[in-house]
Amino acid sequence: MQNKKQILMVRKSPKGLSQVLEVSPEFIKENYSAVINVSDTPCATFDYQKEGIPSFWFPIHEVSSFWGYMPFIASLKVVNEYYKGDKPIVLHCHAGANRSPSIAFAILKTKGYTDEEAAESLNYADIDKVFERNIRLNLIPPNLLEVMIQAEQHPTFGINHLMMKVDDGYSERTDKIYDTIKDFTLHGSDENPVRLVYDRTVKKFVIKRD
Repeated sequence: MQNKKQILMVRKSPKGLSQVLEVSPEFIKENYSAVINVSDTPCATFDYQKEGIPSFWFPIHEVSSFWGYMPFIASLKVVNEYYKGDKPIVLHCHAGANRSPSIAFAILKTKGYTDEEAAESLNYADIDKVFERNIRLNLIPPNLLEVMIQAEQHPTFGINHLMMKVDDGYSERTDKIYDTIKDFTLHGSDENPVRLVYDRTVKKFVIKRD
């Protein structure tokens, strides 16, 4: 793997969560720049925070729900904020076999790694097949890598702007949704309410006073 530094530390763990929790804050501080937890439990996330370690929890319920875009984009943001070229970032779930390596693979692919380079960096020979399987199972969005590349290029964009970049029909679909939830009364009397209304012309919510 020429000229490719280890950005993320992900390891399969036969002991599962118990082995993850055995890692001391002192060891983390010395060897890693941040910790990302994508399991469905907080694990040591907040304990690490109390020790001054940048530690983040982006929970994924592994088998019963769509993982969506946000854990991937949020993890990419942490990598870009905290990885400075020396100490890698710990990315973990429970066993390190599915959720965390899938997110790590997506991040490395976003940064230009080939499948082979990502597999070598993560010490996970068939991670590309695991990632593809999760797409087939409708756990990972099929256009995820396209969205993440846009997130890498436009770090201040929210998910709406990122989706507009890769999905031509996205705005039309979301406008229909906003049409059903576009008008909320915030306060005031029935005769003179202050409302939060979605304005299609500017494509955002605005305050209106009747």
